[in-house]
Amino acid sequence: MAENLRYLEAIRDHVLIYDGAMGTNVLRRRLTAADFGGERLNGCIDHLVITRPDVIEEIHSNFLAVGCEVIETNTFRSNRIALAQYSLQNRVIEINRAAAQLARRVADKFAAETGIPRYVAGSIGPTGKLPSSDDPELSDIVFDELADTFAEQARGLVEGGVDVLLVETALDILEVRAAVYGITRYFQESGNRVALQVHVTLDATGKMRCGTDIAAALTIFEALPVDVIGLNCLTELEHMREPIRYLVDHSTKPISALPSAGLPLDVDGELVYPVQPQLFASVLGEFVDWGVSCVGGCCGTTPEHLKELVARVRAPQAPAADQSARARTSSTSAQC
Repeated sequence: MAENLRYLEAIRDHVLIYDGAMGTNVLRRRLTAADFGGERLNGCIDHLVITRPDVIEEIHSNFLAVGCEVIETNTFRSNRIALAQYSLQNRVIEINRAAAQLARRVADKFAAETGIPRYVAGSIGPTGKLPSSDDPELSDIVFDELADTFAEQARGLVEGGVDVLLVETALDILEVRAAVYGITRYFQESGNRVALQVHVTLDATGKMRCGTDIAAALTIFEALPVDVIGLNCLTELEHMREPIRYLVDHSTKPISALPSAGLPLDVDGELVYPVQPQLFASVLGEFVDWGVSCVGGCCGTTPEHLKELVARVRAPQAPAADQSARARTSSTSAQC
């Protein structure tokens, strides 16, 4: 099997910094229906890789320019169930491949110019189904159909050149298991494998949509062929603190944290995310100090947020001698 595991080699070497939000940065550009491909496709952000690749390239470039090492493809909703809303369900491979090729081209350009390796994460969001729920419509899907759906999207992304598949904003643990099963089956059948990373999203009570808490989720992930686990989105930045601490303390795998910039506020008809770049960087810097291996942003995060985060994570460390002296001083003080 051909394996592209350079992403995992990078994680073992240093903390990787992801980009920020795609959707909210697209919305700030106030595009028209024509940009999306016509009124029928108006609002289909994923389709912009076909109709306005320049917009997506600019967003990727803005994050790479401030020092991000990993950019996510514009494919959060590029599975056949979600794309069916726009009658695009038969173009899954095309859209995912195009998005991955676009991100790959931009990442490689920055890597060549700076000498710093850049990585592409294939974004795989939820289908909109909740197979574990009691809702007759949302749960009206079988495991194998979900697995096939995720395998199809994975194929387009891997063929387009991603370094890692990122199953993110997972709300239902059964859907996550189907995603991992389908993606792993694709790896085996195609003979191509990249790293696999999974992020769940928790509510204010610390649980996924259908009631799974972080301890239960971790138990399941530890038994699955997942390389990196973590959290993304969430309702408030502070709500990520204790679940991340739990993962750091109990997981045998690298941990990732990509929070949103808080809950959006309606300010004169425009959504504004309240968490400022300095606070965002401070909290995630603390996560890095705990041992988190990947950090970045989700909804509402801008290049300014990531610029602050890069500065915090990449800040020069004290010389080893100074650190040893501080450690001895701390130890002596504790004994006194």
